[in-house]
Amino acid sequence: MENNPGLYELMDAYARQTGTAPDAESPTPNLGRSLSLLNACLIEAGLSRMDDGRPQTSALPDQIHPEHLSRFVVAFLPFNSVTGKEETNQTLFDVFSFLKWMEKKGVAHGWQSVDFQQAVRDLSNDQERCLKLSHLMDEFTGQVLDDPPPIVDTVHGFFTVVKKEGSYLFLNFEGKSEAFRLRLSDPILSLARLRDRLDLVLGDSSDRWILLEAGQVFPEYETSGNPPSD
Repeated sequence: MENNPGLYELMDAYARQTGTAPDAESPTPNLGRSLSLLNACLIEAGLSRMDDGRPQTSALPDQIHPEHLSRFVVAFLPFNSVTGKEETNQTLFDVFSFLKWMEKKGVAHGWQSVDFQQAVRDLSNDQERCLKLSHLMDEFTGQVLDDPPPIVDTVHGFFTVVKKEGSYLFLNFEGKSEAFRLRLSDPILSLARLRDRLDLVLGDSSDRWILLEAGQVFPEYETSGNPPSD
């Protein structure tokens, strides 16, 4: 193993050392089912991948952080062929075992300050809310698109809820100095929490921003405690 191995090299070494069964349906079959899912989630979250375009993250272990864990547990697993609680638990156990293996080898990583088991309990408790919020927002886009106004610009990516006021959510977006104000239904507003991360496509109709598409939702997770609430 190289002096400063990346996450993929470490996952590959772990899978070989522990005799992990390959997952023939995965783009990274050598990692096995669970670590292939983790690798795919980290790439989807924007961590670097191999320069030649291979479906393998080139990120270093210290580049993962608690937001990636929240995304993996709450948003990624339910949408990526994990069929039930037993399979989810096995996936999370396999990831936990990989983290402990790294620590035994003296490899520092970005989840080292996280109580993994407590974090999984906290995040799992929030999963139903986030899935319902994602579903309601997706339904809301259908209502908008029944009679869409002219759109002059769109913004796509993960937005962060920074305020709820009246019928509006105020959302921050990386690189934008001003918050986006989005009018939504009461059921959506009642489920949304401050610092939730929302995968959205917003459209600018000149006089207001409207919701065009909605995807994954997951809460921010801080090492000091539970996901934030209102």
